[in-house]
Amino acid sequence: MKKRVKTGVPGVDEMTGGGLPEGSITIVTGTPGIGKSNFAMQFLYNGASLYNEPGVYITVEDSPENIREYAKSFGWDIEKYEKENKLVIVSQPMIDTGYDEKKKQQPSETLGDTIKRIGAKRIVLDSITLFKYLFKDEMSRRVNILSFIRQVKLSGCTSIAVAEQHEPSPDITYLDEHFLADGLIVLFWSRHREKNERCFRVVKIRGSPINPDIRPMEITDKGIIVSPTQVPLSLSSK
Repeated sequence: MKKRVKTGVPGVDEMTGGGLPEGSITIVTGTPGIGKSNFAMQFLYNGASLYNEPGVYITVEDSPENIREYAKSFGWDIEKYEKENKLVIVSQPMIDTGYDEKKKQQPSETLGDTIKRIGAKRIVLDSITLFKYLFKDEMSRRVNILSFIRQVKLSGCTSIAVAEQHEPSPDITYLDEHFLADGLIVLFWSRHREKNERCFRVVKIRGSPINPDIRPMEITDKGIIVSPTQVPLSLSSK
């Protein structure tokens, strides 16, 4: 059995058979506001702060400044680990916002270069939906997602890719990337009376004895917490 990489997210390692397999790529999918990016950043931050495992955060939809500010609301000092070369935020916008003379004059650093420079062990792509906009036809999209997954796996890094989901339930429409990835975690809302409840479900972690049951999840001032032995109120009342 492969070495396990601890996420450090309370309750998650118990649900995934001791953590994510080293060198694997797991997709975390869910609806807006459910906590996908939060989960991904918590995984990366815990790697740097708890396990001495440097990481790279590739952001498509947000700026590095916003990510740092958001992290501060949970007490995560991203800048500290950036200065120590344990965390790197790479901005990869979907839209070209204009000509940047300084940027054009400087040679760009590839993902492989960044991984080698800091000795990265973890990678986050937020989000893999980028490929949907870059490649309009399904064949090109699938080929390039597969190419990205291969590149990440060749690096030896343990990775999480965030994905958008439209269905507000655990019954999702499975896409190519869900089959290509080693793992799939679904975050979703479940309604209990007048309240909505966050829920967590591990669909697969290849080669791992997972707990596939639906469990309650909450976002606290310290980050995400999953309760691996509790049943969501919305399910226990049925």
